[in-house]
Amino acid sequence: MRVEHPRHRLSRPYYLGARSYFLTICTDHRRKLFTDAQLVELLIALLNAQFCPCGFSIYAYCFMPDHCHILAVSIAESSDLAKAVRAFKGSAAARARSLGIRNLWQRDYYDHILRSSESFDAAAAYIFENPVRASLVSDPREWPFSGSFAFQWKSLERPAVTFAPPWKKPM
Repeated sequence: MRVEHPRHRLSRPYYLGARSYFLTICTDHRRKLFTDAQLVELLIALLNAQFCPCGFSIYAYCFMPDHCHILAVSIAESSDLAKAVRAFKGSAAARARSLGIRNLWQRDYYDHILRSSESFDAAAAYIFENPVRASLVSDPREWPFSGSFAFQWKSLERPAVTFAPPWKKPM
C-alpha cells in the first residue's frame, strides 16, 4: 500500500528570485555518512560550485553526521532554489557513488523562506551552533564542517541563538 505524504513544498514562484532560504537536507535513512572528512570536504566544494551558478551565495552551512543545514541567499532575480538543490544533490550523489556510497540523500529536503522579521545572523548562528547542541563540540568554531562563503564567521563573537526552523520545537 502506497503512503501519501502531505505536500510541504510551496508553489514554484516562491523558489525563484531574491529570497533567502534555510535548508535542511538529510542523508538516506539518516545514516551518519558525514563523519568522513574526505566526503564532507568534497560536498563543501560542490555546495559552492552548484549553488553559485544558480544565483546563490552560501551565507552559512554545517554538515552534521546525518544531515546538513544551509543558509542560501539569492544574489539575482534569476536565482532558482529548486535548480540549485537538484544540482547539488545530483552532483554530490554521483561523486559519493565514486567513493562507494550509494543512496546518499533522502528524496526530499526541508526549506524555510526567511521573512523580513527573521535575521540572517540568527539563522546563521542556529546553523553554526548545531554541533554544540548535539554535544559534538563545546565551541562551534571547533567543528570542521561548518563555514560560510560570504564572511569569516569564526572570527566573530558568538551570538545568542534566537532562531529555530519552523519544523523544530521552539528552544
